[in-house]
Amino acid sequence: MSTDTLQHTDPVVDEARVEAFVERYLTDLAGAATTAMTVIGDRLGLYAALTGAGPLTDGELAARTGLHPRLVAEWLAAQTVSGYVTHDATTGTYELPVEHAAVLSVADSPAYLAGAAEIVTGQYLTLEQLAAAFRGSGGIDYATLPASMFEGVERFFRTAYTHEMASVWFPAVDGLVDRLESGARVADVGCGRGPSSLQVAGHWPACSVTGFDVHTPSILTARAAAIEAGVDDRVGFVVADAVEIGPGPFDVVLFSDALHDMGDPPAALRRAREVLADDGILVVVEPWSLDRLVDGIGNPSVRLDYAISTSVCTPGSLAQPGAYGLGTQGGPAVRLRLLADAGFRDPVLAADTGANLVLAARK
Repeated sequence: MSTDTLQHTDPVVDEARVEAFVERYLTDLAGAATTAMTVIGDRLGLYAALTGAGPLTDGELAARTGLHPRLVAEWLAAQTVSGYVTHDATTGTYELPVEHAAVLSVADSPAYLAGAAEIVTGQYLTLEQLAAAFRGSGGIDYATLPASMFEGVERFFRTAYTHEMASVWFPAVDGLVDRLESGARVADVGCGRGPSSLQVAGHWPACSVTGFDVHTPSILTARAAAIEAGVDDRVGFVVADAVEIGPGPFDVVLFSDALHDMGDPPAALRRAREVLADDGILVVVEPWSLDRLVDGIGNPSVRLDYAISTSVCTPGSLAQPGAYGLGTQGGPAVRLRLLADAGFRDPVLAADTGANLVLAARK
């Protein structure tokens, strides 16, 4: 048989595989559309009104929220078929289970994830920019992203900072808690709107914290939050690129879900080492990821992170000096190599929670 004949032979199509993929694709489309409804429920207070209210009719929920009754009824139907709310067809009522409220509306819950929906919304709002990035330099300036995305990022990450930083992450780093309790000077690099800085200050009142971020609106929000929390006397925020932090010295340098977003992570780590005091501690918290791509196939967390990384984190890095493009995923091994290459001693994966990686090293 000739090569030409081989090239033009129609492939054998496995119809069952086609049908299975159609089902998978429709499931993904349903999830994407439902996320839009989640944002509406969050922004308009529908979940808040349902929380702890017991069974409500669509009319009662509309009255409680002051929203259009017909649209509230349709939203409740969408939530019902997605399994977000329960429905009693006999009484015509709807209820948000307490377990679901923990994810969607109770902000101090360890399962609260409502902010993630705003991040996904930001993906869709910036699709034209992303297409241009694919065709051009690869970069999207973080300053051009919608404000709701920065708020969503803060809300999403704050849950882990609140419930795991003091109880899981930092105790896993040798000597870190003792250093903080004794009154460490802490630099929080890539602090965003300041939730990680405020958590450090709240748990360890002897510490002083300086947060650094290149995004001015986030720094302004962080400063206001510090004042509101009554810790602005020992928590400050500075607009600065990661390679410009200082002057130091700091006893602890922290990167909270930020290293992968930076244009030049190697340079940022070298600067972190420069401003650390002798035997100072570096802590790098990153979203959970795996070293091997194939190990993440089908994992919803990995799927979400790769999509966000393609839409936001990697193009954000490529728009900055250095254009390193580390990405949200990729595993702990590449991050440990970055720490070692920057001159840090004893880089180690101190904790793997299944949601975050906590890496540590010393100067």
